[in-house]
Amino acid sequence: MGLWEVLLVSSGAVYLAALLWLNMGLGRQPVETVQDRPQVSVIVAARNEEAQIAACMDALLAQDYGGIWEVVVVDDRSTDQTARLVEARCGEQLKLVRAGREPRFRCPKKSALAAGIETSQGELLLFTDADCQPPPDWVRRTVALFSPQVGLVAGHAFPLPSPGLRQGVLALDNLAVGALGAGSMGMGRPLSCTGRNLAYRRRVFEQVGGFSAIGHLIGGDDVYFLRLVAHTPWKIVHNSCVVDCAPGPQTWGALLQQKLRHASKAGHYQGPALLLGTAVYLFHLLLLVGMTKLMLGRAELLFLVIWGTRWLADLVLLWRYAPRPGERKLLRHLPFLEVLYIPYVLVFTLVGRLGRFRWK
Repeated sequence: MGLWEVLLVSSGAVYLAALLWLNMGLGRQPVETVQDRPQVSVIVAARNEEAQIAACMDALLAQDYGGIWEVVVVDDRSTDQTARLVEARCGEQLKLVRAGREPRFRCPKKSALAAGIETSQGELLLFTDADCQPPPDWVRRTVALFSPQVGLVAGHAFPLPSPGLRQGVLALDNLAVGALGAGSMGMGRPLSCTGRNLAYRRRVFEQVGGFSAIGHLIGGDDVYFLRLVAHTPWKIVHNSCVVDCAPGPQTWGALLQQKLRHASKAGHYQGPALLLGTAVYLFHLLLLVGMTKLMLGRAELLFLVIWGTRWLADLVLLWRYAPRPGERKLLRHLPFLEVLYIPYVLVFTLVGRLGRFRWK
C-alpha cells in the first residue's frame, strides 16, 4: 500500500475505535436515584426572543419539582419586546434581570448568565435557552442525578420537527453531537454538551472561578465550562431527559454563523482530545481525496470499504443513542450528512478557529 492508503487505514481505525468507545459509554448511563430536593435556580439568557420566550416561560413554570425553585430570565440587551413580556409575568417564582450595557466577557451570553447566577439563590443551577421548552419533569429528573460526587449534569436538546431536507440534516447533526456528549460522559471523558440542557452546582461554578478562565473565548458557556469542570475531581454525567427546542437556523447566513461558532470550539481542546480531533481531521481529508477519485471515475475498493464501514458505524451509534423512537426517523438523512460532514469538518474547523463568525 502507498502512503495515502496507509494513512487512510490508520486514521479510519482511530475513527472506528472512537465510535466503539462512544458506544461503550452509551451503555454506562447514570440512574436517577437522588431523593434530596435542594433549592434550584433555572437561568435563561434571552436576547431578542419575543417570539419564543412565552413558550419557554410556560414550560419552566409548569415544572413538577417538589423543592424550592425559581426561574431567572436575563434580558441580554434585547431591542424587541422580550423584557416586557417577561416582566409582565414576574412574580414569586419568576424574576427578570437585565444584563449590563457593557458585557464583562468577550462572549455576551457568558456575561448575561453570570449576571443571572449572581442574583439567583439556588444550590443547583440549571440552564436552558429562551427558544427551548423543557418537559415538566426536567428539573426533578436533573436534580435526581446529582449524587454527592456529581458536579455537572448535561443532556440532549432536540430541535422540534420542521419540514425540509435542511432541517432534517441539521436535526441529525444535532443528534450526532448529543451522542458524542453522552458516550464520552459515560466513559468519564466528556467532550461535548449543550447549554440548552445543562446543570451544575453553584459550588462548582465558584470553585473553577466562574467564566473568568474562559471569558476571553467567544461562545463556550457550555463546552468550555464543561472542560473546566472535567479537570476537577467532580464527576460529569449525562441526563437522559430531553429538552425540545426551536428548529435550526432558518436562513443560510444564520446557519453559516452557527456552524462556524460550533466548529471553532474544536480548536481549544488539549491533550488526548486534541490528538483524537487531529486524527479525525486527517481522516476526513483523506476521505475527500477518495471522493475526488470517485468523482473522476478512479474509485479504489479500499476507500469504498472504509467509507462504507464508517457509514455503518455511524448508523449503529446514532440508532443506539436516539433518546426517543421518533428521532430515529432522522436517520433517513444520514447519506446527506455523511457527504456534507467532510467539507464541514475540513473547512469550518479552520475558519471557525480563526474567529470568523458573528455572535448573536
